[in-house]
Amino acid sequence: LAEIDRALKAHALIKVKAPADRRGEIFQLCQVFRARPLDVGPDTLVVEITGTQDKIQGLVTILEPFGILELVQSGTVAMTRGPVSDAAKAIRESQAVRGIAAA
Repeated sequence: LAEIDRALKAHALIKVKAPADRRGEIFQLCQVFRARPLDVGPDTLVVEITGTQDKIQGLVTILEPFGILELVQSGTVAMTRGPVSDAAKAIRESQAVRGIAAA
């Protein structure tokens, strides 16, 4: 898809070492990237971030000094902007022919 006619995002979960005395600092860094905490453990924090690959990599780079324990990431997903795309129309028509209700 051309850059002008699509919306795209990737998704990542990052588990980072987060002792109590450093947790506030990590929360502040996450706010800059609009990431949000999903789980807070005694010494760890799981953070969720969505955005471009560059945005996700930026947060990973900032969090590396704290100690990243785990990282999982989706691939980039994209959808056309504006009206329903021709591909989506074709799928709906195919579903209608087979008797599948459209969403």
